[in-house]
Amino acid sequence: MPGYEPVKTVGGRVYILRFRPIIQVGHIFLLVGMTLCFITGLAMFFKFGETAIFAGNIGKWLGLPAETTGRQLISWLHDWVGPILMLIGILIVFAARGVRSDSIKEAIPTGKDLRELWLVFMAHLGRAKKPKYDFYNPLQKLWILAVVTGLTLLGISGIFLVLEKWFAIQILGGSLRMVMSLLHIIGAFIFFVALPIHFLMSILPLNWPILKSQLLFRGYVELEWWKAHHPAYVERVMRKGGEGR
Repeated sequence: MPGYEPVKTVGGRVYILRFRPIIQVGHIFLLVGMTLCFITGLAMFFKFGETAIFAGNIGKWLGLPAETTGRQLISWLHDWVGPILMLIGILIVFAARGVRSDSIKEAIPTGKDLRELWLVFMAHLGRAKKPKYDFYNPLQKLWILAVVTGLTLLGISGIFLVLEKWFAIQILGGSLRMVMSLLHIIGAFIFFVALPIHFLMSILPLNWPILKSQLLFRGYVELEWWKAHHPAYVERVMRKGGEGR
């Protein structure tokens, strides 16, 4: 990881790397794409804002022809712009990090994570000691699982639905089209629950150090924050002489 040491000291303060700037760029593409799909998906499902918001304001701001309808703009944003931005973000993240089995494995929730969640609950009651978290805590792993599950359902079903919608390719029969539509709705529900949770998690005061790091493209977070929330990762990094993820 040339140029980005896992641990660095600036002004007497120790910092540990959370994400390299290139990965943060990938996150921005993912965030913008997800948000576009989130907003336009709600507009498509609940049938709101087609004229007043999308055609009347956003369409003019984008310089689209006057005859462009809100429904057309929503379709473009939802079916093409949002997914393409997310795909770019995913490719950036994978290109920067590589597909390593250990990196994937540490993000997958296990029975140990469920036991740790129970220990956290008991710790709040004063009946157990709070477990030490590594790079991810159990809730983060469950969130990642929800996002991957939701996006997988949306992606698989969306490919078939978009091909039929935009290219008039009859791939699905009536029953299979209904199944794909149902999978798309289920994936959207999971995704639409997970995305706001991520926003709420990021603005909690306890996560302000990492939010500041993301917004300023620093990539590093103070050692004190790591010790308070991911002490096992601090121990692992220090034990390996600063060799992190």
